[in-house]
Amino acid sequence: MIVEWIASSLGLPHEGEPIEFFLDGRDVALEGTYVRQIFQTRWNGYEVDRVSTWRPSEARTRIAA
Repeated sequence: MIVEWIASSLGLPHEGEPIEFFLDGRDVALEGTYVRQIFQTRWNGYEVDRVSTWRPSEARTRIAA
């Protein structure tokens, strides 16, 4: 199942949701969680204005299918 990317300007993930996201100017997706209005990876947190697009984590989508 292909999950569409969502512009962070149009909507944000639910609190605690596992996600994949792109930072502005980068072409590799990061995996993490959306916590307290921060896109959080294992090593760093990114403010919403630094994230161009996001989608629910592929791993989570595969488990739900």
